[in-house]
Amino acid sequence: MDRSEAQKWYERNGARIGVSVEKMRRVYERELENWKNIGDPLEYPDKVEIFYKYTYGGQSRFFRELRENQALHGSKCPKCGKVFCPPRADCNRCYGKTEWVRLSGEGTVVTCCSVHFTNSSFIKKVPFICALIQLDGTDFLMISNIEMDDISRAKPGLRVRAMFRDSRDGAITDFYFEPIP
Repeated sequence: MDRSEAQKWYERNGARIGVSVEKMRRVYERELENWKNIGDPLEYPDKVEIFYKYTYGGQSRFFRELRENQALHGSKCPKCGKVFCPPRADCNRCYGKTEWVRLSGEGTVVTCCSVHFTNSSFIKKVPFICALIQLDGTDFLMISNIEMDDISRAKPGLRVRAMFRDSRDGAITDFYFEPIP
């Protein structure tokens, strides 16, 4: 395809799926201008948009407590005593039904890494810390974000507390952690 035809293709398909001509050119230049073999796989731009209703099932209370009460809850197995957060309806150790327990929202960083780039709309502050956190009173680790001004202070052993966003939707992103002063 010659350059003027390729330009029209970028414009037409970019407008169709809502992507800039510059991005179309970067992504599809090889497909339109540099392909070598007519039998190579054809790459074609498209957009998938899905609206759906998702259920949290047995973990629904966890998300309702976040949204409605700004509270973290776990689940405890009455048979073996293990406390899970994120919660689960059944114990994976002894297969017993679990019971809900309120957690303090405080914990200790077990391991962490700093993240300087994101393409996720739910990340509010960059750079941020992604960490495995042992919440007080639980037996398992939770992966979550820590928001802090000086990310060089993040390390294993750091004490953190859950903070809740002003606007909450009933999602795992309704809270984050910050260091306890």
